[in-house]
Amino acid sequence: MKSMLLLSAVILLPASAAFSQPEEEAASAEDSLQTTEVAVPSETTDSLPAEIPTQPTPVLESFFLALKEGDSLMVSELVSEEALEGIDMMLDILKDNLDDDTETTLSRLTAAGYRATADEIDDWSAREYLTHTVVLPVMKARYSMYQMQIGDFTIDDDEIVVPLVFANAAGVELHVDATMSMEDDAWRVTSFMGLNSFP
Repeated sequence: MKSMLLLSAVILLPASAAFSQPEEEAASAEDSLQTTEVAVPSETTDSLPAEIPTQPTPVLESFFLALKEGDSLMVSELVSEEALEGIDMMLDILKDNLDDDTETTLSRLTAAGYRATADEIDDWSAREYLTHTVVLPVMKARYSMYQMQIGDFTIDDDEIVVPLVFANAAGVELHVDATMSMEDDAWRVTSFMGLNSFP
């Protein structure tokens, strides 16, 4: 019993000391809190590395890693304008489906993990459709089971085809080509496994 009382006193003493500071100290601490400003980094610069890769191999490696991790900002940075045109066609089809049967289409999208209303989707650009899709658990699962190997390729034009091998833990291999385009002195991904097949 004495040990319990002693323990209670030990716990309560620091707490009471913390609440018994003089009014002047309490006021100055309060004043300092009111005038303190905290700089919050923006979303885009906070998640992206200082340098975005521009060469084919690091671009493909970063793109694949971003798909596995659901890093929509990086995927958005590394995708080509031509790829966005293809995504825009898929978005047009999605919007038509929403117009034809809003309830069924929204139910399917919700089951896939999307969290947007029909009006919000109607305002999406192709890039927004891409970034909302990349973060879905079903999309991350599509890539997380694979390791990717990049085959030999040559650069002799503004568009290249890069052979890729995706292998899972069971040893199953998928041989798929990626195409890349040169845009503003940087290689960007135009086609990649699963990029034209959204949930």
